[in-house]
Amino acid sequence: MTASPLRFGLVGAGRWADVHRRTFAAVGAELVAVATGSEAGAARVREAWGVPATSDLDELLAADLEAVVVASPNDLHAVQAQRALAAGKHVLVEKPMAIDLASARALAAAARASDRVLAVGHEFRVFRLFERVKALLDAGRIGEPLHLRLGLWRRPHRAGAGGWKADPNRLGSSVLEEPVHYLDLARWYLGDPTEVAAWSSSRPGRTGLHENLDVRLRFAPAADGGDRWALVTRTIAAARYAIALELVGGEASLRGHWRGAFDLDPQPDVGLVLHPHDGDAEDQHVPVATGHAYDVVRQTRAFVRAVREGTPVPAGAEDGRVAVELCLRVEEALAARTPLPFGA
Repeated sequence: MTASPLRFGLVGAGRWADVHRRTFAAVGAELVAVATGSEAGAARVREAWGVPATSDLDELLAADLEAVVVASPNDLHAVQAQRALAAGKHVLVEKPMAIDLASARALAAAARASDRVLAVGHEFRVFRLFERVKALLDAGRIGEPLHLRLGLWRRPHRAGAGGWKADPNRLGSSVLEEPVHYLDLARWYLGDPTEVAAWSSSRPGRTGLHENLDVRLRFAPAADGGDRWALVTRTIAAARYAIALELVGGEASLRGHWRGAFDLDPQPDVGLVLHPHDGDAEDQHVPVATGHAYDVVRQTRAFVRAVREGTPVPAGAEDGRVAVELCLRVEEALAARTPLPFGA
């Protein structure tokens, strides 16, 4: 007997909420209702999307639905996700799961105490490019990972509905907005770091945005006692959208890239090459169909599978909590202008 479509509610109606909305039909799920921050926004959704919409979150949570995607401004993620869990809904909450550590810990605790699925939107883990890197690592093709470089080069961020991304009280740390993805990948590949150092610069009048950001992470020593490092860089004062990845291990190195006109570019330039230390280079043939335009749907599909079959989500509550803690530690390292310890 075929299971009925998973019935979703969507919190938020901005650009990224619309990206989520488009994934539901692609995975055979059903969007039941939307909650927005205002009645004007709800009216717009009813007209443009053709689904019931409200400005009352409680009304949404009382509807006949099983799961909720929280894609509202950053400062609302934790409290709205907790309310959805309390209402008995499975939750996929966008990153960051919170903008302060206390809220991240509270949401993680609520997820542990519930019998619901909580997934966090660290969707880079299901991007075919980055997933292939992880598969090569797990298969031992790279050997022990020793040095990782991840870099983002892109145009400035959009302001968000009502300009909320320009408000630190709503955005949180600017490190939580996009570097969080790359810091999460570094953890996914190399494990939890033991030390954080960071530097930044910006154009005049934009100091708090850390437009040009460098983060250096130290990890537990290699098997031979040598150092292991990751360098995460981000520039949001450039043009187009380009990601570069370099990973050196004991047995081989990897070089990958994703380049497009913007983050949702449906025709990017993608490549990943494995260079054994003893042997010929191997093209990994990552499909062009990777990136936000394609792979966010894979995150939704994994979430639906977790709800229906009990399989793990790509990133769960603890992953989200540690990502928030790491981003906030980066902010502290920027202010301290010195490396800081991380973790236990």
